[in-house]
Amino acid sequence: MVPMTPLGSFGRVRAARGKPRAASWLESLFWAIGCAALGYCAFLWGRAEYDQAQGSRMVDRGRFDVKDRPVVGSLVGRIVIPRLKLSAVIFEGTDDRTLDRGVGHLAGSATPGKRGNLVLAGHRDTFFAPLKNIREGDEIDVTGPDGPSRYRVELTQIVAPEATEVLRPTGGATLTLITCYPFRYVGNAPDRFIVRGQKVDKEAGSHENVSIPGSQSSSAGRRL
Repeated sequence: MVPMTPLGSFGRVRAARGKPRAASWLESLFWAIGCAALGYCAFLWGRAEYDQAQGSRMVDRGRFDVKDRPVVGSLVGRIVIPRLKLSAVIFEGTDDRTLDRGVGHLAGSATPGKRGNLVLAGHRDTFFAPLKNIREGDEIDVTGPDGPSRYRVELTQIVAPEATEVLRPTGGATLTLITCYPFRYVGNAPDRFIVRGQKVDKEAGSHENVSIPGSQSSSAGRRL
């Protein structure tokens, strides 16, 4: 005689058989999502490497996108900090797409070597990651359409995101570098790390005498 199986047992059997199938499906889904994410990251990295190489070659050849109103993403120049071994091509704009490709030039700020406040921004975990080791006196070379210009770091600050005084124009040739802070923060960093420098004469080593807005200690900025 074949033993009778209670009706409820069939449901338990189907559920038991369904669990491995569902778990396998979820595992495959997670693997697909992970592979897609890795592929996207690899794409961004590859594109950035390509844009940096192409942009650097154009800078060496003196081929710049010189316009009264540069288009977002166009070539602006290159920044080099010898002691930190930092070298990155500068593109117009500070949107996420541009900052994924290189260092961004704030629209409306001075151009490399010109009088005014040259404002450059970069991600803290890519192109501007070495800034965590910068110090006063470091030299920064910025090459633009008019050739290379040298700046010397005078101070660093940690400011709130709304501290827009660091973006104000200056009377002389000033360089401002901006990235998020803390450098190792997970998620959207709450503060901004600022590097301020002035253009110097490569021959004499002197710098232009110019006051830098926001250089005094305040509640918005703390000198390191």
